[in-house]
Amino acid sequence: MAIARKSKTRGGVKPKDRFDPAGKVVVVGNLKGGCGKSTIAFNLAVWLAKAGDTPLLVDLDPQKTLSDLVSVREDIGATPPVAAPGGALPPLPDGRRVLVDFGASDFGRMAQVIPHADLILVPVLPSQADVWATQRYLILVLTRRKPGARIVFFVNRAESIETSRETRETLAALKAMAGMCENASVLPSVIRRRIAYCRSLSEGLGVFEMKGQIKAAEEFEHLAAAVAAFL
Repeated sequence: MAIARKSKTRGGVKPKDRFDPAGKVVVVGNLKGGCGKSTIAFNLAVWLAKAGDTPLLVDLDPQKTLSDLVSVREDIGATPPVAAPGGALPPLPDGRRVLVDFGASDFGRMAQVIPHADLILVPVLPSQADVWATQRYLILVLTRRKPGARIVFFVNRAESIETSRETRETLAALKAMAGMCENASVLPSVIRRRIAYCRSLSEGLGVFEMKGQIKAAEEFEHLAAAVAAFL
């Protein structure tokens, strides 16, 4: 059972005045289902809220996982609160970060939201099938993104073994993709496959808010800080 608890602000969180005052739209997604986009979007929203921002969430995924996570967080009374996701993009970011989650197979939604994105965050599982899916997603992104929009790839749910061949090969493939695109990069941070992320879903908490999850907290905060540099 989830237990309400107060959040602690860690040293790596950027203060609100470091964010772009104009706001940014962040699309989290890929073509491959199960890449962890809803989990990443939720954790990033909580991280931003702890940093003093008031992120807006947009849940365009029929599964509504992101909406369920926010609902659990509200039920347990965790702080800081995160506003319930909306079902459509706002006209303007209004000085805040807007995080958009959509269904992996919903090409129509992708085509609608990508042109509004300032940052396209692409979680990729370490497998050849996910690399192929990412290549196809990248074609869609490149034909739809607005001028100046940045694409950021990262490996998600990697095996804990540092020398994992799949992780190394996926990183190499992502770097090759980024090298062929303008305003594209690969984050050095890798998110490992950890039970902490499963627990965070049931508890409505960010992994960095959970007791005893030091490794998960550190790796996500490294990722969030790198993402925040574009926000």
